[in-house]
Amino acid sequence: MLDSISINAHSSIRIASGKVLYFDPFHITAESHDADVIFVTHDHYDHFSPEDIAKIIKEDTVFVAPKSTSGLIRETFSGFDVTEVAPGDAFSVAGIEGEAVAAYNPAKKFHPKKEEWVGYVVTVDGLRHYICGDMDETEESRNVKCDVLLLPIGGTYTMDVPQAVELTAKLSPKYAVPTHYGDIVGKASDGSAFAEEIEKKGIPTQVVLKI
Repeated sequence: MLDSISINAHSSIRIASGKVLYFDPFHITAESHDADVIFVTHDHYDHFSPEDIAKIIKEDTVFVAPKSTSGLIRETFSGFDVTEVAPGDAFSVAGIEGEAVAAYNPAKKFHPKKEEWVGYVVTVDGLRHYICGDMDETEESRNVKCDVLLLPIGGTYTMDVPQAVELTAKLSPKYAVPTHYGDIVGKASDGSAFAEEIEKKGIPTQVVLKI
């Protein structure tokens, strides 16, 4: 269905179609050194992991990150190009067109809106992929138009399964891919529970997270 997408663990997403894009690389096992672009949503350890980035970075890798994380990247990986984004920004990097979307918890302390952390919308193979980052449903997320929705479902720090189902139904993407469960938070069975509910609404779901 979406052969270009793989999820290593948690919210560690790889999209490979022409360019190889990584989002929040984490628990990487193989040293592939194949990343054209590395997107980081925020600086929590399970989203900005230098030891995992070191396994996929190559000489001409470029980064996209919010302001709070871009400084950490430059300190850790000096000499690499970093495109700094804020919520609402459009960007073009390595031939990839994208937008940064605010990612936060409106009613929790874990991901404050003031930090200006982000999710990303990137266009690959003519499809708009919305990688949400760590968040609950927000006004900004409800306004995103996307073909492929990759959203957290594990609860505690993000939406849980029922909340993720609700947002997916509102956005009505062509495909939905659950993330951020079965590792630090969320049960391994959350992916299939989400898929079952979403497919009742006529939205194909791809469960690709490796557990």
